[in-house]
Amino acid sequence: MSPIRLSDLAFTLEAVIDEAFGQKAVWVVAETSDIKNYPDRGYCFLTLVERESGKETVAKLDACIWRRNYHTINEFQQETGVAFARNIQLLLLVSVGFSPVYGLRLEILKIDPSYTLGNLERERQAVLDSLVTNRPDLVWREADQYITANQLLPRPTVMQRLALITAPNSDGWRDFRHELAQNPFGYDFVVDEFLTQVQGQGAERAICGRLDQIRTSGVAYDAVVIVRGGGSQLDFGSFDTYLMGETVAGFNIPILAGIGHERNVSITDLLCHQSVKTPTKAAAFLIEHNRQFEESCLLLRDRLRVVAHEALLSAREQLDRETERLRFVSQNFLRDRHTDLTEKAVTLRHLDPSNVLRRGYALLLRNGRILTQTTDVKSGEILQVQMRDGMITTKVVEL
Repeated sequence: MSPIRLSDLAFTLEAVIDEAFGQKAVWVVAETSDIKNYPDRGYCFLTLVERESGKETVAKLDACIWRRNYHTINEFQQETGVAFARNIQLLLLVSVGFSPVYGLRLEILKIDPSYTLGNLERERQAVLDSLVTNRPDLVWREADQYITANQLLPRPTVMQRLALITAPNSDGWRDFRHELAQNPFGYDFVVDEFLTQVQGQGAERAICGRLDQIRTSGVAYDAVVIVRGGGSQLDFGSFDTYLMGETVAGFNIPILAGIGHERNVSITDLLCHQSVKTPTKAAAFLIEHNRQFEESCLLLRDRLRVVAHEALLSAREQLDRETERLRFVSQNFLRDRHTDLTEKAVTLRHLDPSNVLRRGYALLLRNGRILTQTTDVKSGEILQVQMRDGMITTKVVEL
């Protein structure tokens, strides 16, 4: 068999591939790898791979995104919140091309965001279903909502002693601390920091390790706050794991999550005591929670002032009524007593011996003592007779 030129083989391959795929586009599912992105130039080179469950590569092809379709990257990121990066499984619309010089290459025409979102949601749902099945004591469903032991913990009236889990010197750390420090009400917070990585491989175990430290610290924290700044959906993968969900759902202190992802709700968001999305909002939530307590105290103070004022007015009115009643009763009593005294004075005047003598009566006396019975008088003794106008002496002649 006579050999052929390489170019002849290449041109033959080009013709065959062009006949089979020319001007056609096909949807393929593949995982990204070896991305070389040039946003300033408007194109991207990458490798698409397919792996078996054991991570063995079974297919690998080079691919590119040219300027005319480069917008699909930004559209995908905006739609999904997932950064266009390596190791993401995507549904891609591609055209197949072969160049005798550059070889076989796929041109990516479009990225389907719904496929990626669906995959993420399926993975998240599988984790939630496992938690409900394996840990019904910590996580259960009621009316299409997930209820957890952490959510049912009583919320402290004032949240002031806090355990903060975040990455050191991160935007989330700065935003949270700044918002707390600058609160307009002058509230003081005691914050113990448990710094750790919050994204990347091993982040979930690092976060759960910090939660175990808090649990065994013996400090009576009012709440645990987990914060991190913004990022892509993949950056938040540590908050969507089984370990993280189980630890958060069963934690013995209320957990407040401000993990900075507005687009989707993570498993940690669903199962923690309160999710507020961003570090700044986490701080604002704590400030507002304490403000509500202060306002309730101020309302009670105002109510106490009103009630006390009304009670004093009522007591004063009651005192005035009782004073008037006492005055009326005492006046009647004194008037009655005055009448009694007047009547007794008249009686006394009538019974006054001088008045009795004026009416023609006389008093019989012995040595100045009045005699009232005949048995007290002896025959022949000398007695005195008191009359109205004077005293006479008499002798008892006969009894």
